[in-house]
Amino acid sequence: MKTCCLCSTLASPATRPVWDIPVLESSNFVALPSLGSLVEGWLLLVPREHYISMGALPVALSPEMEEMKAQLSDQVRSRFGEVCVFEHGPAFASRKVGCSVDHAHLHIVPLTFDIEEAARPFMPHDSEWSRASWSECREAYLAGRDYLYFEQPLGSGCISMHRDFGSQVFRKAIASQIGRPGDFNWREFPELDTVAKTINVFAHAAYSPEGIACAQ
Repeated sequence: MKTCCLCSTLASPATRPVWDIPVLESSNFVALPSLGSLVEGWLLLVPREHYISMGALPVALSPEMEEMKAQLSDQVRSRFGEVCVFEHGPAFASRKVGCSVDHAHLHIVPLTFDIEEAARPFMPHDSEWSRASWSECREAYLAGRDYLYFEQPLGSGCISMHRDFGSQVFRKAIASQIGRPGDFNWREFPELDTVAKTINVFAHAAYSPEGIACAQ
Protein backbone atom coordinates (compact mmCIF):
# COMPACT_ATOMS: atom_id res chain seq x y z
CA MET A 1 0.00 0.00 0.00
CA LYS A 2 1.88 3.03 -1.32
CA THR A 3 0.38 5.65 1.00
CA CYS A 4 1.23 3.74 4.18
CA CYS A 5 4.45 4.85 5.87
CA LEU A 6 5.18 1.42 7.32
CA CYS A 7 4.46 -0.40 4.06
CA SER A 8 6.81 1.96 2.26
CA THR A 9 9.70 1.46 4.67
CA LEU A 10 9.26 -2.30 4.97
CA ALA A 11 9.29 -2.57 1.18
CA SER A 12 12.51 -0.55 0.85
CA PRO A 13 15.19 -2.11 3.10
CA ALA A 14 18.03 -0.11 1.55
CA THR A 15 16.53 3.22 2.59
CA ARG A 16 14.98 2.35 5.95
CA PRO A 17 15.73 4.66 8.88
CA VAL A 18 17.27 2.83 11.82
CA TRP A 19 13.99 2.71 13.75
CA ASP A 20 12.34 0.81 10.90
CA ILE A 21 14.97 -1.93 10.77
CA PRO A 22 13.56 -5.08 12.46
CA VAL A 23 15.32 -6.24 15.62
CA LEU A 24 13.42 -9.55 15.49
CA GLU A 25 11.20 -11.10 12.84
CA SER A 26 9.05 -14.07 11.88
CA SER A 27 7.48 -15.11 8.59
CA ASN A 28 4.66 -12.57 8.68
CA PHE A 29 5.67 -10.09 11.41
CA VAL A 30 8.55 -7.83 12.38
CA ALA A 31 9.51 -6.18 15.65
CA LEU A 32 10.59 -2.56 15.30
CA PRO A 33 12.12 -0.20 17.86
CA SER A 34 9.43 2.40 18.34
CA LEU A 35 10.08 5.95 17.22
CA GLY A 36 8.99 8.20 20.07
CA SER A 37 9.93 5.68 22.78
CA LEU A 38 9.33 7.35 26.12
CA VAL A 39 11.05 4.45 27.92
CA GLU A 40 13.80 2.05 26.88
CA GLY A 41 12.76 -1.33 25.52
CA TRP A 42 9.68 -0.11 23.63
CA LEU A 43 8.97 -2.32 20.61
CA LEU A 44 6.27 -2.48 17.96
CA LEU A 45 4.96 -5.78 16.61
CA VAL A 46 4.01 -5.10 12.98
CA PRO A 47 2.56 -7.36 10.27
CA ARG A 48 4.53 -7.35 7.02
CA GLU A 49 1.32 -7.08 5.00
CA HIS A 50 -0.98 -4.08 5.32
CA TYR A 51 -3.82 -4.30 7.84
CA ILE A 52 -5.44 -1.33 9.54
CA SER A 53 -5.30 -2.91 13.01
CA MET A 54 -4.48 -6.21 14.70
CA GLY A 55 -8.21 -6.87 14.74
CA ALA A 56 -8.12 -6.83 10.95
CA LEU A 57 -5.61 -9.70 10.76
CA PRO A 58 -6.85 -12.85 9.05
CA VAL A 59 -7.70 -15.57 11.55
CA ALA A 60 -4.92 -17.72 10.08
CA LEU A 61 -2.28 -15.21 11.23
CA SER A 62 -3.51 -15.00 14.80
CA PRO A 63 -1.42 -17.93 16.18
CA GLU A 64 1.81 -16.53 14.73
CA MET A 65 0.98 -13.06 16.08
CA GLU A 66 0.31 -14.46 19.56
CA GLU A 67 3.54 -16.48 19.51
CA MET A 68 5.59 -13.50 18.36
CA LYS A 69 3.93 -11.31 21.00
CA ALA A 70 4.80 -13.79 23.73
CA GLN A 71 8.41 -14.17 22.56
CA LEU A 72 8.95 -10.43 22.33
CA SER A 73 7.33 -9.84 25.71
CA ASP A 74 9.69 -12.38 27.27
CA GLN A 75 12.66 -10.61 25.71
CA VAL A 76 11.57 -7.15 26.82
CA ARG A 77 10.74 -8.41 30.32
CA SER A 78 14.11 -10.12 30.74
CA ARG A 79 15.98 -6.93 29.83
CA PHE A 80 13.79 -4.07 31.00
CA GLY A 81 11.15 -5.33 33.46
CA GLU A 82 7.44 -6.08 33.53
CA VAL A 83 5.62 -5.62 30.24
CA CYS A 84 2.38 -4.03 29.07
CA VAL A 85 1.01 -4.73 25.58
CA PHE A 86 -1.41 -2.27 24.00
CA GLU A 87 -2.95 -1.12 20.74
CA HIS A 88 -4.80 1.92 19.44
CA GLY A 89 -7.12 0.07 17.04
CA PRO A 90 -8.82 2.07 14.27
CA ALA A 91 -11.62 0.51 12.27
CA PHE A 92 -10.86 2.70 9.23
CA ALA A 93 -8.04 4.84 7.87
CA SER A 94 -7.55 8.41 9.09
CA ARG A 95 -9.24 7.85 12.45
CA LYS A 96 -7.83 9.86 15.36
CA VAL A 97 -7.35 6.74 17.45
CA GLY A 98 -4.87 5.44 14.86
CA CYS A 99 -2.35 8.16 15.77
CA SER A 100 -1.78 8.89 12.04
CA VAL A 101 -0.22 5.44 11.39
CA ASP A 102 -2.82 3.41 9.48
CA HIS A 103 -0.93 0.13 9.67
CA ALA A 104 -1.44 -2.35 12.50
CA HIS A 105 1.16 -2.05 15.25
CA LEU A 106 1.04 -3.58 18.72
CA HIS A 107 3.09 -1.81 21.40
CA ILE A 108 5.19 -3.95 23.76
CA VAL A 109 6.43 -1.67 26.53
CA PRO A 110 8.06 -2.18 29.95
CA LEU A 111 5.80 -0.39 32.47
CA THR A 112 5.54 -0.49 36.25
CA PHE A 113 2.18 1.30 36.65
CA ASP A 114 -1.44 0.36 35.95
CA ILE A 115 -2.12 1.40 32.34
CA GLU A 116 -5.91 1.20 32.76
CA GLU A 117 -5.89 3.68 35.61
CA ALA A 118 -3.32 5.91 33.89
CA ALA A 119 -5.34 6.05 30.65
CA ARG A 120 -8.66 6.96 32.28
CA PRO A 121 -8.13 10.78 32.28
CA PHE A 122 -7.50 10.70 28.52
CA MET A 123 -10.54 8.63 27.55
CA PRO A 124 -14.17 9.68 26.86
CA HIS A 125 -16.15 9.88 30.10
CA ASP A 126 -18.66 7.28 28.88
CA SER A 127 -16.10 4.69 27.73
CA GLU A 128 -15.80 1.38 29.54
CA TRP A 129 -13.39 -1.54 29.69
CA SER A 130 -14.35 -5.20 29.37
CA ARG A 131 -12.36 -8.41 29.45
CA ALA A 132 -11.10 -9.40 26.02
CA SER A 133 -8.58 -11.15 23.80
CA TRP A 134 -7.67 -10.86 20.15
CA SER A 135 -11.07 -12.32 19.24
CA GLU A 136 -12.82 -9.24 20.64
CA CYS A 137 -10.47 -6.98 18.68
CA ARG A 138 -11.46 -8.92 15.58
CA GLU A 139 -15.15 -8.49 16.41
CA ALA A 140 -14.69 -4.75 16.93
CA TYR A 141 -12.98 -4.37 13.56
CA LEU A 142 -15.65 -6.38 11.74
CA ALA A 143 -18.32 -4.21 13.37
CA GLY A 144 -16.55 -1.04 12.21
CA ARG A 145 -15.77 0.11 15.75
CA ASP A 146 -12.57 1.81 16.93
CA TYR A 147 -11.03 0.20 19.99
CA LEU A 148 -8.32 0.46 22.60
CA TYR A 149 -6.82 -2.80 23.81
CA PHE A 150 -4.24 -3.70 26.43
CA GLU A 151 -2.82 -6.71 28.24
CA GLN A 152 -1.31 -6.22 31.68
CA PRO A 153 -0.01 -8.73 32.53
CA LEU A 154 0.40 -10.57 29.26
CA GLY A 155 -2.64 -12.73 28.61
CA SER A 156 -4.96 -10.60 30.72
CA GLY A 157 -6.63 -8.40 28.11
CA CYS A 158 -9.19 -5.59 28.16
CA ILE A 159 -10.92 -3.72 25.35
CA SER A 160 -12.82 -0.44 25.13
CA MET A 161 -14.80 0.62 22.07
CA HIS A 162 -15.88 4.18 21.28
CA ARG A 163 -16.41 6.48 18.29
CA ASP A 164 -14.33 9.34 19.71
CA PHE A 165 -11.21 8.21 21.56
CA GLY A 166 -8.95 10.96 20.29
CA SER A 167 -5.28 10.40 19.48
CA GLN A 168 -2.42 8.70 21.36
CA VAL A 169 -4.41 7.81 24.49
CA PHE A 170 -1.90 5.32 25.88
CA ARG A 171 1.06 7.53 24.95
CA LYS A 172 -0.53 10.42 26.83
CA ALA A 173 -1.00 8.14 29.83
CA ILE A 174 2.64 7.00 29.80
CA ALA A 175 4.01 10.51 29.31
CA SER A 176 1.94 11.73 32.26
CA GLN A 177 3.08 8.88 34.50
CA ILE A 178 6.79 9.49 33.85
CA GLY A 179 6.45 13.21 34.54
CA ARG A 180 6.61 14.40 30.93
CA PRO A 181 2.94 15.05 30.09
CA GLY A 182 3.69 17.37 27.18
CA ASP A 183 6.02 14.95 25.40
CA PHE A 184 3.51 12.32 24.26
CA ASN A 185 3.51 13.12 20.53
CA TRP A 186 5.94 10.80 18.77
CA ARG A 187 6.24 13.13 15.78
CA GLU A 188 7.34 16.06 17.93
CA PHE A 189 9.44 14.00 20.36
CA PRO A 190 11.07 11.11 18.45
CA GLU A 191 13.31 10.22 21.44
CA LEU A 192 16.16 9.04 19.22
CA ASP A 193 18.58 8.53 22.12
CA THR A 194 16.15 6.16 23.82
CA VAL A 195 15.46 4.35 20.54
CA ALA A 196 19.21 3.90 20.03
CA LYS A 197 19.60 2.33 23.49
CA THR A 198 16.84 -0.17 22.74
CA ILE A 199 18.39 -1.04 19.38
CA ASN A 200 21.77 -1.54 21.02
CA VAL A 201 20.37 -4.00 23.56
CA PHE A 202 18.69 -6.15 20.93
CA ALA A 203 21.58 -5.91 18.47
CA HIS A 204 23.81 -7.60 21.03
CA ALA A 205 21.27 -10.23 22.07
CA ALA A 206 22.14 -13.73 20.92
CA TYR A 207 18.54 -14.84 20.57
CA SER A 208 17.00 -16.89 17.83
CA PRO A 209 14.15 -19.17 19.00
CA GLU A 210 12.46 -21.44 16.48
CA GLY A 211 10.50 -19.38 14.00
CA ILE A 212 12.13 -16.07 14.98
CA ALA A 213 15.41 -14.79 13.61
CA CYS A 214 17.58 -12.00 14.88
CA ALA A 215 18.07 -9.13 12.44
CA GLN A 216 21.77 -8.39 12.33
